[in-house]
Amino acid sequence: ITLIVLSSFGQEKCGTVMHTDYLMQKYPNYRVERDKVNLQTEKWIKINSHYNQKTIITIPVVVHVVWKTQQQNISDAQIQSQIDVLNKDYRRTNIDQINTPSVWQSIAADCEIEFCLAQTDPNGQSTNGINRVQTTHGQFTMNSDIHTSSSGGADDWPNNDYLNIWVCDLGSGLLGYATPPSSWIGDGDGLVIG
Repeated sequence: ITLIVLSSFGQEKCGTVMHTDYLMQKYPNYRVERDKVNLQTEKWIKINSHYNQKTIITIPVVVHVVWKTQQQNISDAQIQSQIDVLNKDYRRTNIDQINTPSVWQSIAADCEIEFCLAQTDPNGQSTNGINRVQTTHGQFTMNSDIHTSSSGGADDWPNNDYLNIWVCDLGSGLLGYATPPSSWIGDGDGLVIG
């Protein structure tokens, strides 16, 4: 039994590094824009080093639930509960923040970022921020098939306006993957969660 448990935990992993490598190989401009992020951040810190006014940034989120079986079609309540957890983590109001290791205590902070399910879609129509797409596709992989409806997934909403999160049957033992910050805007920018 121990071997089975260890084996199942060993297969669960984050695919962000693999996905980033894939993007850098497929899109040469992605590497350039990715490298600019640290420079842009350093410049912003220098310009705004005096800035201490609390301003909460709210990011509208669209959750694309791409499902084949009813079990994969997660509920609105489950989605909202995860948005709530995300907000607690980013605002540092999560109950386990008291467990922050002492080495990080001096820099652990409220990021002043909140997430909400989008209330308006790209066409200006009211939405609950949840896009449900039934598919005949089997397990998805990191080859971006989840990011397009023509491949059985769901098209992303404009990356400048929304944080796209796809929830699907993700193969290869992956828990999920994300597109790291950059100035590059391409299809599939966001997070994919198994």
